[in-house]
Amino acid sequence: MLTSADGFLRIAEINPPSLPDMSHLLLDGAWDHVMVTDNVFGKVRVSPFAFSARITHDTPGVSPTVVVSTRDRNILAIESEVRGALGNGVESFLVVIGDTLPQVDHLADHYEIVRHLRELQKSLPDFEVGMPTRFAAWQKRKRIQAGAQFLVAGPVTDPATVEEQIAKLELEDDDPPLFVMVIPPFSPEWVDRIESMGAVPATPQLRKRVETAIAHTDGRKEAWACAREVSEAAERAGAAGVILMGLRFETVVDEAALSFRQIPARP
Repeated sequence: MLTSADGFLRIAEINPPSLPDMSHLLLDGAWDHVMVTDNVFGKVRVSPFAFSARITHDTPGVSPTVVVSTRDRNILAIESEVRGALGNGVESFLVVIGDTLPQVDHLADHYEIVRHLRELQKSLPDFEVGMPTRFAAWQKRKRIQAGAQFLVAGPVTDPATVEEQIAKLELEDDDPPLFVMVIPPFSPEWVDRIESMGAVPATPQLRKRVETAIAHTDGRKEAWACAREVSEAAERAGAAGVILMGLRFETVVDEAALSFRQIPARP
């Protein structure tokens, strides 16, 4: 579990496939931990609970954290999914509001869901419940009071902004583990898009660095270098790990594993 892991973690966010397949087998040897999204941007995919269960069964070296979106589910539905996932070896859940859609007219209270899941911990197998937070101490405290056992903040593209942002959380020794989301800055346009979706604004120096690298055809190499530097800065600032996000599954299991986690190439 994220709350009891030894050392600094590098985690990959992945989207389940649109239809059941065996793509999760490609995670074996590439990543030790993954965060499985829940129908992001309103695109219907395989259940993250079911997909994570396949991961635990078929790739036991990979530990999944399920993103639990409360946007269109009630407590009963969420508890049922969690119980099923626990029976399949899944033991980590990140509760989020989720993307809002015009056709969804009911949003479950994510604080209520977290409190409910924490109460269930008294009678169910061991599992953990986390929540996202902005880089703001008041919201961190509110999440902790609700029962969050780990926190996720970000995303960040620029290593120069990491320590300043984490400092805003006023981390204390007894706070839950903090994981920082990181997105490689592949181009100035990509940085703009990410910032429009809530990422921490990048510095002009980062934008210039990316533009210069692209001009020399080293754009992706430099983007991965930036992502690794974000990871290193997060570790120095007291984070428990980073979550690489915003990538296609094919990139996660190949280029990202090689360039960010820096594992050996597959034979």
